Amino acid sequence: MVSKKLEDTQPISTNSSEESAEINTTASTLSDTQSFRVKPKRWKSIFFGLLLIILFSIGGGSIGYFSGIQERISQENQEVITQAALHFQYGIQALDTGNYELARIQFEYVLQIYPDFPNIKEKYTEVMVKLASTSLPDEQVIEPTQTVDTRGAEALFNQALQAIQTLQWPLAIQTLEALRTEDYTYRTIEVDGMYYTALRHRAVELIVNEGNLEEGLYFLALLEKYAPLDHDAVNYAVWARLYLTGSSFWDIDWSQVVNYFGQLAAAFPYMHDGTGWTATDRYLKGSEYYGDFLAGEGKHCEALQQYQNVLNYSALEHIQEKFNQSHLICYPPTAVPQPTETESPDPTPTEESTEEPTEEPAEEPTATSTP
Repeated sequence: MVSKKLEDTQPISTNSSEESAEINTTASTLSDTQSFRVKPKRWKSIFFGLLLIILFSIGGGSIGYFSGIQERISQENQEVITQAALHFQYGIQALDTGNYELARIQFEYVLQIYPDFPNIKEKYTEVMVKLASTSLPDEQVIEPTQTVDTRGAEALFNQALQAIQTLQWPLAIQTLEALRTEDYTYRTIEVDGMYYTALRHRAVELIVNEGNLEEGLYFLALLEKYAPLDHDAVNYAVWARLYLTGSSFWDIDWSQVVNYFGQLAAAFPYMHDGTGWTATDRYLKGSEYYGDFLAGEGKHCEALQQYQNVLNYSALEHIQEKFNQSHLICYPPTAVPQPTETESPDPTPTEESTEEPTEEPAEEPTATSTP
């Protein structure tokens, strides 16, 4: 029985060994095939990796570029929002005080630069309703409608227009104010524009030509309530404030005088006030007085720069003397060392030096015979 079982199982083991051989052969074949297929996949992964690196690099540069553009746009939008908020507040103040026409101008400016500003459309509607209600006639008074005589307003309008064309700014301002008194509703948009133009040029004229800096600054401050100032008007306002600030330190702090008028002398050297002193005049005189003050304090080296400020413009003799004095004290002359006597070897004897001087014998007095 045992041998029979062994005989029965023997073919099974043989078959199993053959099957295992076949499995091993198949596995080796698969492994060879797999190893053969790995290389293309590896090249594909390397290729796609390089492609992704390039794409990420391009994407990173693009992100930085568009980020810079976005930041600049954001900054510009912030400036627009700031201006819109400022003029919105101007409009609210005018609305609260009952100046509906000025409020309308401010709100229209906000709508122009930033239509999506919060509550601007509601406030603009409110001010337009106010203007419409104030222009309605009183219902309790029933009077026949009359044609408004605008010949006086029209004449004033033409006179103001002529004054603007001939650059007569004070006359233009007076005429426009008279026109508003005559008929406040007459061609309001054109009158407001003419008034703004005349007031702006009159302010510059006061600052530049007449030296009336305070009144010129007052007119510019009025203009800012209507619309932002242009670039030139802003510069004139800044220079006028520099002049007035520097003048406030006169005879008080010469260092501040030199500081403010030094800036103004470089930007607008001929700006002056009612005294006729230009910015350059005050800068030079302030430098001289500041130099004298420093020299009096014993700070001659610092005083040199102040005197040099004046000499850079003009070679004044008395300033040159002050400069020389401070320079002599700041940079005193150094003592010249005197040569010291040192023992030197005897010179080479020469023929003249070796010869001893010969002394001639003194003549003996001769005896004289006496008679």
